[in-house]
Amino acid sequence: MEEHRAADRLYRLGRDYLAIRNYEKAGRYLSDAVIRGSRRAARLLFSLGVQSFRQRTRDGYARAEDCFQVLADRGSAESCLYLGFMCRDGCGRRHDVRAAFDYFNEAYQLGDVRGAFQAGMLILRDARRYEEAQAAAMEWLSIAADGGIAEANRHIGLLLCDNVAEHHAKALQWFLRGIRDGDVRSRVYAADLYLSGLGVPKNERAALELLRQAAEAGDRKANAILGDFYATGTHVAWDRELARVYYERAERKEPEKKEL
Repeated sequence: MEEHRAADRLYRLGRDYLAIRNYEKAGRYLSDAVIRGSRRAARLLFSLGVQSFRQRTRDGYARAEDCFQVLADRGSAESCLYLGFMCRDGCGRRHDVRAAFDYFNEAYQLGDVRGAFQAGMLILRDARRYEEAQAAAMEWLSIAADGGIAEANRHIGLLLCDNVAEHHAKALQWFLRGIRDGDVRSRVYAADLYLSGLGVPKNERAALELLRQAAEAGDRKANAILGDFYATGTHVAWDRELARVYYERAERKEPEKKEL
């Protein structure tokens, strides 16, 4: 009971210091409250960590790391992900791929499938050069795809696009799965395979429909491709006005992705 009261008192102090923007003391009191078992303090401390991380300053990164580390030590998968990003990108600390992988793996072990996706993406950098890296990347990305991360399907498909017809047939299945799960860019790569006809039935109509769907969803690459098609009369009737429309759409800035 006394421990609970102490945690509650520390939480209130942390909350109040946060309200007056004294982030250093807020972090200190909230961290102490978290160590004593306060879930309310954990939520506030995580918010402080994210807010500090997004400042993109040296002091902000240092404060974010302190917040996330306290939470990660107590089983916060999401905090492990942020620490992984900080190691991967050198945010306020030394660039360290191995440490980033450890944090992503820990996030996955704690039940967050996004950790598997980030681990796979980390290995993906070497997957084109080393066979063992490709196998490892595909294993992690498959876990992520099975866990509902649509984008993972696309990256597996791209790994399989190596000018081998049999591999392209498998890649198409991954792109189609990505489309089913909601990944817009997978439509663009599936369309490319349908146009090339390597390992899959050539289907110009299906390709154009996929590109139009992706373009309507705001995909810049799809809009640029369709702009080229209409500007040159490739696969479609030449149409300078439609080409202009698609090119203008391709120039629009896509929404920035959140860290998580």
